[in-house]
Amino acid sequence: MKKALLLILTLALLLVSFASCAKKNATDDTTVRVGYLSGSTGLGLSKMIADNKENEKVTFTKYNSPVEIMAAYANGDIDLAALPTNAFPNYAKNLTGSRAISMLAVNTLGVLYLLSDDGATVPANDLSSLAGKTIYVPEQAPKLILQHVLKENGLESSVTLNMEYDLETLPGAAQTDANVHYILFPEPKVTAILMQAGNKTYSIALDLTEAWDEVGNDPLVQGCMVVSTDFAAQHPTLISSFLSDYEASINWMKDPANLETAAQYAVDAGIFPKLPIAKQAIPRCNLTFMKGTEMGTTVNAFLSALGMAEQPLSSFYGFSECGLD
Repeated sequence: MKKALLLILTLALLLVSFASCAKKNATDDTTVRVGYLSGSTGLGLSKMIADNKENEKVTFTKYNSPVEIMAAYANGDIDLAALPTNAFPNYAKNLTGSRAISMLAVNTLGVLYLLSDDGATVPANDLSSLAGKTIYVPEQAPKLILQHVLKENGLESSVTLNMEYDLETLPGAAQTDANVHYILFPEPKVTAILMQAGNKTYSIALDLTEAWDEVGNDPLVQGCMVVSTDFAAQHPTLISSFLSDYEASINWMKDPANLETAAQYAVDAGIFPKLPIAKQAIPRCNLTFMKGTEMGTTVNAFLSALGMAEQPLSSFYGFSECGLD
């Protein structure tokens, strides 16, 4: 009798759950509002933006910085945002209540490259030639990534990391400052520097993604898509559809067969500045698509390696009774 009653209660709970999911998965005409930045984190959206120019139910707005895009998010102007992955812990900690955020997908692996003005190349599995060198790094996140790789190679104390210049001033300093020989930059600024005419000519000495892979089992993940936790819970059908379209857009953008058109889409969306730069930069942007448990564990490993507070899996979106992971 007890077993029969337990079975009846279990079935009842399942029916309630299925009914809840069915209700949530009914036709939903809510507008999906997406914010993005120029550069690699927004690149995977390029085809989606081109395909949805006439679709009022999916809107895309470009912002100039992570601070600006998250201010718009906090104000309720957008519900999803493409961001550098390292920015997630801070926003997840500080945005609460109705604007609490969760990570929806990883969109980019490593986009950092070490450039040199002397034609040097550094094997990813042997960084010893960097001992005694000064590397100019424009931002804190690239510095943390490089520090991790150097530390794992036993070079943390023998390589100097200089943050005298930022992303905007370092390209000029690379040409005018006689002390600047090694610089760490992300795409598409890497391509812009390689194409830059000036007193010095730079070349790629090291793909930092390859060096990262040499010292660990988890990939370098530098770009992600975040979503309002409330919005995701209230509109699972829209989020599921968005994820499918987003994955298709990323896969299309990284397909070498589509490079010409992909580059034009990236320029049209304001993600890359010029067509020649886009054509060369896209293959080096390491576009990817990762969600659910794989995303959560991979990002946890990345944040831990950078010395940031490790996020519990529950802070990542993708685990629901409706099977949205």
